[in-house]
Amino acid sequence: MKKLSILLLSIILAVGVLTGCANKNDRGNTKEQPKAETKTVTVASPDGLPTISIAKLIKEKPEIKPNYKVDYSVKATPDELSTTVMKGDADIAIVPSNMAAIAYNKTKDYAIAGTTGSGSLYLISTEELNSYDDLKGKTIVNTGKGLTPDITTQTILKDKGIDVSNDVTLDYVNAVSELVPMIVSGKANTAVVPEPALSALMAKKENVKIFKSLNDEYKDLNESKFGFPQATVIVKSSFLKDNKEFVEGFLTEVNKSVVWANSNKSELANYCGEIGVSTEKAIIEKSIERANLKYIPINETKKEYNTYFNYLFDSNPKSLGGSLPDEGIFMEK
Repeated sequence: MKKLSILLLSIILAVGVLTGCANKNDRGNTKEQPKAETKTVTVASPDGLPTISIAKLIKEKPEIKPNYKVDYSVKATPDELSTTVMKGDADIAIVPSNMAAIAYNKTKDYAIAGTTGSGSLYLISTEELNSYDDLKGKTIVNTGKGLTPDITTQTILKDKGIDVSNDVTLDYVNAVSELVPMIVSGKANTAVVPEPALSALMAKKENVKIFKSLNDEYKDLNESKFGFPQATVIVKSSFLKDNKEFVEGFLTEVNKSVVWANSNKSELANYCGEIGVSTEKAIIEKSIERANLKYIPINETKKEYNTYFNYLFDSNPKSLGGSLPDEGIFMEK
């Protein structure tokens, strides 16, 4: 009996040792699963309404898709934004609509995903204007000679019966920051001013009156639903190819951010101050009503872009990079 007990104990110990060795070997052979590599996505937008429209997205940085990190950058000048895009340094960017055409024509690697805002240009004056005829004999100051603000203004004036070569004098400054002081000081009385600069101007000069919204005029003249696309979301085609789910998720968040911006003006202004938008908080709150911020996906606005690109091309082909972009400029899901 004693021998049997000893035998059983020996068997139990042997099994335990073998089991322990097996478990040890199993642990030794178990390989840790490698962590998925984090992909960095670069998003660029200009200081102004395009960045204001996605301030919530930039500030809160919601996760779009696991293992993706988004780097947002706010570009202080149009030249800085253009350089970033033309060098291909942005996977996604919000740019002036004509810059989207130039990027496509020059690189063939950017496609339009949608717009975050329609025209926010306003024809204003400190003098009494009741009709377009009242503009005759006046000097109209604008920015960007030969570029979209100028082309849009001239085309609308022509459509309204104004001879831009004889009825009015068109004068230009390099930037809106130069235009506002001219009107405040009385050096200029009539001008084309975009938001949010218009709200800043009206806060400083009480007798400034809005004569016409150029976006509303454009809608009437072109039977356009939204007006002219002013801010365009572009996506690098080579990036889209392997990251379609991320891009779709990102555009969903862009839409949410734009909707939120229109409904939360005070909080929006605070966000803008934190992410580096140069416009004063109080001015941002006032400007939203006339900013025409709205995200419209490209499948709903191809007609608007084609009309607008033809509009620009007829006046100045260089504003689009020398040629009308083909249908390849529109992002396909």
